[in-house]
Amino acid sequence: MKHFLNSFRYAMSGIIFSAKYERNMRIHIVAMLYVLFFTRFYDFDRAEIILLILTCIIAITMEMINTSIEVVIDKVSPGYHTLAKIGKDVAAGAVLIATIGAVVIGIILFWDTSAFFEIWQHFTGSAVNGVLFLGSLMLSFLFINSGKKRKARIRKKVEEEGNKLHEEE
Repeated sequence: MKHFLNSFRYAMSGIIFSAKYERNMRIHIVAMLYVLFFTRFYDFDRAEIILLILTCIIAITMEMINTSIEVVIDKVSPGYHTLAKIGKDVAAGAVLIATIGAVVIGIILFWDTSAFFEIWQHFTGSAVNGVLFLGSLMLSFLFINSGKKRKARIRKKVEEEGNKLHEEE
């Protein structure tokens, strides 16, 4: 049972790492939250909601896979190498394709001028709603730009490991 629970802890650690060190992951998280919020202004059926959720999950999952590929490549090839660049570029391209697909699906499902009017009325018709929305935009901006530099953290960890090795000798 302990190994089973540890697998969840490790998975959460990976999710937290991605959100903490990857700006694009934070962008995907914010976009997903807004997508889920704005569904309340639409009369989506169950299949459309499932499609939106799956689309968000795919985009976020691809970002995490891209991060894991980049971290492994940085470990095995810390200097510049053409094959390392290709590996990173292909992984980033996969994220781009998933994200473009998510945007296209979002446009198809959300493009409804009557819903746009209802959303506009919701936020301009009530000062509280308008202020809350502007506040959410500011918090989103801060969250997206609050991350740490992954490469600096990894470089520091490599230096610490190297220092430990020298101390043991």
